[in-house]
Amino acid sequence: MEIIKQPDCYWGFAYVHPRTEKKIAERLQNSGVRCYLPLVPHAYMMHRTKVVTQVPMFAGYLFLCVSREEATRIRYREKQIVRIELLFDELREAVLMKELKMLQQCEEQARTTPVFVNPGIAAGDEVLITGGSLKGLTTRVIRRADDQDMIVVNVTMLNQHLAFPVSAGDLKKITA
Repeated sequence: MEIIKQPDCYWGFAYVHPRTEKKIAERLQNSGVRCYLPLVPHAYMMHRTKVVTQVPMFAGYLFLCVSREEATRIRYREKQIVRIELLFDELREAVLMKELKMLQQCEEQARTTPVFVNPGIAAGDEVLITGGSLKGLTTRVIRRADDQDMIVVNVTMLNQHLAFPVSAGDLKKITA
């Protein structure tokens, strides 16, 4: 969708109930409302299979370009919309439109960049294994093997060190 100024319409955002962004955006688009929901890929493991879905960049928000009257109608029709804020100030609206165009570029780049399960876990991090045969063990990450959706951890038993691959979805980073 192209982010452009429309006559008698204003860009703004709608704050919506959690996990309803996609449904609301689809309903609004089907009814002819100009709206934009920036999405990014999110990966997780399900039954040892990597699943990649699209999730909102900003949970609870979607952006729209409507008139004052249309915003009021939408607010009463869509019960999952908590609040609609339109930017009537031309300068603030122009800044938002520029930022939305940059978000579209980020979305495009995210489509071509590999998506990793648990991207926040890196070599040296302390992790808790949450699934599999080593469930409950706290250990350190040696390296990532993202081509196999695995993270290699250090397992110490009987004063022996063993590098052991664990599914990336079965790890939880321990924050310090």
